[in-house]
Amino acid sequence: MSLFFRYIGILYLKYFFILFVSLECFFVVIDLVKYLDELPDSANLIVLLLIYDFMYASQFILPLSLILAQIVLTIVLLKNSQWTAFLALGYSKFKIFLPIFILSFLITLFFIILNATPFAYAKERVDLIINEGFLGNFKNDLFVKYNNTYIYFEKIFPLLQSAEGVYVFELNQDNSSILSIVESQKAIFNGEEWELQNVMITNFNDDNLQIGQNPLIIQKRETYVTLYGFKPKILENIYEKKGSISIMDAYEAISLLKEQGVNTQKIRGLLYNLIFFPLFAPLVMVCLVNFTPNSNRYVNLSLITLSMILGILVMWGVFFSFSRLSISGFLQPEISILIPIFILFLVSFWTLIKMQKA
Repeated sequence: MSLFFRYIGILYLKYFFILFVSLECFFVVIDLVKYLDELPDSANLIVLLLIYDFMYASQFILPLSLILAQIVLTIVLLKNSQWTAFLALGYSKFKIFLPIFILSFLITLFFIILNATPFAYAKERVDLIINEGFLGNFKNDLFVKYNNTYIYFEKIFPLLQSAEGVYVFELNQDNSSILSIVESQKAIFNGEEWELQNVMITNFNDDNLQIGQNPLIIQKRETYVTLYGFKPKILENIYEKKGSISIMDAYEAISLLKEQGVNTQKIRGLLYNLIFFPLFAPLVMVCLVNFTPNSNRYVNLSLITLSMILGILVMWGVFFSFSRLSISGFLQPEISILIPIFILFLVSFWTLIKMQKA
């Protein structure tokens, strides 16, 4: 690692951490004021609330901090005439910005990896502390289709990997009539499938529909297995209008829903948003090079800075709006997320080629 790389890299990281921590604290304080009347009495829960809110805010703050740090660094170098000095020494714009590109890409990659972990559920933890006052949450009234069966959960506990009040309705091949109803007050997810305990099965005998004859056959079993591969977190998030999900759970959910012939638009939107939306920052940072002057002598730095910041905020708002529309189901995620990111990639790639030739 050259001395120049370390110099530019350390300066960039300094401005990035200052902006990131400042914006994060501002976001958390605003949220704290919003939840002021709903804060729990426990000091431990308040600390956890601040930590989870800090983690949740990073989804919005991190890309903006990466871009704003580059703008601040560029303006500082221009004001101190260091930018012009580097160009006079033979450094091209590509070589000057290369440490920034590499660091921003590595930070973004690390953030994407974090989205494959429980880090992605930070917003859910915040809502739990505010609404429930504890972290042992449960969800009510979930209805799931699985092959020729429909499963109803009165309560599901994602953190405990269990559920209560489970009813399984088994239908015939053409889904025209119910063959049996399976009832259980307790179900456990064993890592691969749901195991219902102390089960009562009611079978319907269509061949015995005669006056004076009982068409119901009731039997009891200790266990009953269903819903192979449906993790509690997948069940919790698929059927919510708003929800959080990690990359791994989203990938598994798409695979399972495709097998069941269920629409995967919302989950695809969540998955694309977790993987591709963070790339907005490093791609835009490459494009910003075109707006960087060679000297501060003949330009208005204040106007350039303001234009860059406003342009970035507007562009980020457009991309963020598209991602929200895809998650809500209004737009196809391939159109609202993948295509804009791909266009931005082409523009940044063209800018990169142009810098290397200059």
